[in-house]
Amino acid sequence: MNKLEQYNFQEALYKLKDLDLLEIPIEGVAAYWLSLKKVVKSKKNAKMLQEEAENTTEPYIRHLLQLVSSSFNDSQIRRYAEIKKTTIIKDLQRKMILISIGILGISANENPQQVLVRIISKFPISPVIEKQIFQEAQSYVEKSEKEKFNVDIDHRMHIETLISHLTFYCMYARRKGKEGCRSFIKNTRSLYFSDGMNLILDGFDQDFIKHRLNLQQDEILYETERKMDMSMDMSLGLKNNVSYEDLFKIANSYLL
Repeated sequence: MNKLEQYNFQEALYKLKDLDLLEIPIEGVAAYWLSLKKVVKSKKNAKMLQEEAENTTEPYIRHLLQLVSSSFNDSQIRRYAEIKKTTIIKDLQRKMILISIGILGISANENPQQVLVRIISKFPISPVIEKQIFQEAQSYVEKSEKEKFNVDIDHRMHIETLISHLTFYCMYARRKGKEGCRSFIKNTRSLYFSDGMNLILDGFDQDFIKHRLNLQQDEILYETERKMDMSMDMSLGLKNNVSYEDLFKIANSYLL
């Protein structure tokens, strides 16, 4: 029996609405579509898919639900799903690169301004005003000294917010010490960021941290693409009213 066969299907339909496609295991994504199949019995239930899309926050899954409840044919759905996948993966990759720049800057105890310059260099045109970012980061540092304050890192953030929060961590670690960041990182939503920061706090050298971040980034993006590809195939199966058993076979193709 594989992990998918052990999944709690009654819960799976609701879990993906508020979870992150990067973090949920592929078995959970498969269970979501199989659970949806139990609700959507025929092509006449397109309205149910539309309602599901309205209540789902995960952007790629929501996009697929909108596509399969539209008048597009299968080839059009595949085309637009592929465009959306490329757009999302590119955005994720860029944000993970920015996060890794921030982590490596903290590891090297680098001047936050130099870290910010390297972050901005990843864009053809700077998406932020440097002075404004520093003012925001400074205000976060001052606020953290007076009250319990959480500065999140999440790849779902707007680029401007992510850069501002990364600058805060660089500034805080430089002024207060890296160990002082421990209380903040346990509340961040990005496992990629918290894992990298924990490597710093555990005393690993910068070369190892850089190698680990690059490897982890490749694996995360690869697995995310697999979840997207499986979701596209299963959503088309749902649209074409394939049997539950056949939909399970589609899912099983992506699993060990």
